[in-house]
Amino acid sequence: MNDTIDQLITAALAAVNPYNAIQSHLRLDGDNLVIGKRVINLINKDIRCVAVGKGSVPMARSIHALFGDRITQGLVVTKYDRLGDAQFPTNWEVIESAHPVPDDRSLHAGDRVWELLNNCTEQTLVLACISGGASALVIAPRNWSALIELLTNPPTAEITQEIQQLIQTALVSQSIDFNILNPQENISLTALQAIGTALLGSGLSIEKINAVRSRIDRLKGGGLVERADVGEVIGLILSDVIGDPISSIASGLTNHPQAHNRLVGNNLQACEAVAETARKKGYIPHIITTRWDGEARVRGVEIARAIIDKPAKTILIYGGETTVNLPPNHTGEGGRNQELALAAAIELAEHNVCAWVITLATDGTDGPTDAAGATVNETTIERALALGLDPQSALDRHDAYPFFRQLGNLRLIGVTKTNVADISIAIRP
Repeated sequence: MNDTIDQLITAALAAVNPYNAIQSHLRLDGDNLVIGKRVINLINKDIRCVAVGKGSVPMARSIHALFGDRITQGLVVTKYDRLGDAQFPTNWEVIESAHPVPDDRSLHAGDRVWELLNNCTEQTLVLACISGGASALVIAPRNWSALIELLTNPPTAEITQEIQQLIQTALVSQSIDFNILNPQENISLTALQAIGTALLGSGLSIEKINAVRSRIDRLKGGGLVERADVGEVIGLILSDVIGDPISSIASGLTNHPQAHNRLVGNNLQACEAVAETARKKGYIPHIITTRWDGEARVRGVEIARAIIDKPAKTILIYGGETTVNLPPNHTGEGGRNQELALAAAIELAEHNVCAWVITLATDGTDGPTDAAGATVNETTIERALALGLDPQSALDRHDAYPFFRQLGNLRLIGVTKTNVADISIAIRP
């Protein structure tokens, strides 16, 4: 079974390889760039590349392979330890910064993106390679007045009263007092970190989280395109958000009517690759959804119940991104995929039907851990109890990582350099 699982995962990741995604959507025909039906003459063009996100390095490498010294300036922003042995010419700059909570390098990255887009003309062509994770990796804060406005305006569908209260509480925890701040100064990194941490632990959807980010950042919500002014912006988007909304992916860096956005990879492509590989292995696959969301532990139970009712040689495929609602000051270690797997394992043990559930963060890191997810079956809980582990306690404490580490059931695939949200696979052998 392990060989089959490995092949399914390999197929999923190969289908959303960022380097190949760029190559399949862009080509050069002499002095012309061809993107679908769009043709752009490159003679006398000032071509600049901004690649940001967890998939930025292979996307930028692909752009360099296509354009070579036609690129006048290039900037790559990626997560720490994602650069590997990739090298770029001297007119390219590479910055590593923090995810999922920004750091001072994220601020530096925002400044460098802002500067690269300075003095764009009608001859400027900006190739913006956008992938998940960019919301934290690149920050260019607006001034405090933008945050004050967000908190004092009447609630909306995007910025609800719940979100306003959550942000207020986060700011109070850092002793941030609007009464003594200069509204025209930029929002501090401390405030952005507190807000980000609170939002990420709230169980809110990424769309709502990124709606906040886009209101308080100069580059997000289409700000990157506005900064390019009269320059032409081509957005090449590797989606990690359910439904692929340009407004939410990387907080909508290129979400602007003047940009020409093109989706180069998404969760559906990865799920379809899993299904095709499953067929070749003699299984009957079903892509249940690519809009899988909700509380991870609830979804884990649902997946387990779904697969135990299916006949042998069935594979169910779920794409999307669940959430975990973390209590204040929690000390557990794990991520949404590991939590989903643990809930599924507990449910499988109740029914004792031969079945497997595999969870996968396609970027290779589930939450703040080095695991992409976990692999469980109907024997997982029995083995855990034999080792003296308490699965329900681990689930309740959001502490799945050490639980699965002791069992040897973590899915450790390393950094994938892509990011199209999560995939869960349920198998009846």
